[in-house]
Amino acid sequence: MRETTRRIFIYASYVLVAAVVVQVLLAGLGVFQSSDWFFWHANVNSIIVFVLPILMLIVGRWAGLSRRAIFLTAAVPVLVIFQSVFLIPYHMNASGLLRAIAGLHVVNAFAIFYAAMLLLDETRSMQARSD
Repeated sequence: MRETTRRIFIYASYVLVAAVVVQVLLAGLGVFQSSDWFFWHANVNSIIVFVLPILMLIVGRWAGLSRRAIFLTAAVPVLVIFQSVFLIPYHMNASGLLRAIAGLHVVNAFAIFYAAMLLLDETRSMQARSD
């Protein structure tokens, strides 16, 4: 059972990284192609990037993962929450320095990608140790 849940977690790590890349792609399409893409960026894929790591935490507890893997998995949905928080000044039509806080939305996207990549690296090394 533990080996099966580990394998599920490893596959989910790859899906998570792909979902983060798709999220950035959808944002770029929303800026450079059509604002219609923002629906997919804000309402569909963001839910996947938020919920998938929460499900991974449940699977990860059964798989007996390292603390680092659990921490990195938990970091992703927390960072996704900050994504929304950083957009509050933008949605309030704030001006000046307060509105500049919305720029952290983009910086935080790099943090989400970095956390997902560190998690993928952790799961790949975990997989190498078990083989």
